[in-house]
Amino acid sequence: MYFEDNADVIVNPKAEMKGSAITGPIGKECADLWPRIATAANAIV
Repeated sequence: MYFEDNADVIVNPKAEMKGSAITGPIGKECADLWPRIATAANAIV
């Protein structure tokens, strides 16, 4: 998998997102590991 730019999600020690939106797709591996982040993403690749 290749993305043109680096991207990240800032989380607290409990793995809760500090922000409220994700603009762009996230990898399936991330979605499997962090379900709360997956629900905020607009696409999972």
